Amino acid sequence: MDLLPKTQREFSSAEYWNSFFKKRGKESFEWYGEYTELCGILHKYIKTKDNTLVIGCGSSRLSEDMYDLGYHSMVNIDISEVVIKQMKTRNATKRPSMVFEKMDVFKVRSYSIGIE
Repeated sequence: MDLLPKTQREFSSAEYWNSFFKKRGKESFEWYGEYTELCGILHKYIKTKDNTLVIGCGSSRLSEDMYDLGYHSMVNIDISEVVIKQMKTRNATKRPSMVFEKMDVFKVRSYSIGIE
């Protein structure tokens, strides 16, 4: 399986992403960079009290790192039920109140900040 989807249809396909995360296993995957690379810009614009939506969270550790620093008003969503189950399991003990939901971004309620 190639890392990136070949078509727009694959990019928006829950089946594609379920397969992707099954094959990758529990290893985290960062599209844009690790938290340490992004924290300067994130902290400039996002406050711990902001109601934040993490869109297409995948298996990224970004929201976990932010949560550990006090960003608790955060909801992580993805269209892949496989990765949502993996993330709930991965965070069940250390971060039991972290929220992960299988959800389409177009069906969300209101948030102060969106991270994609």
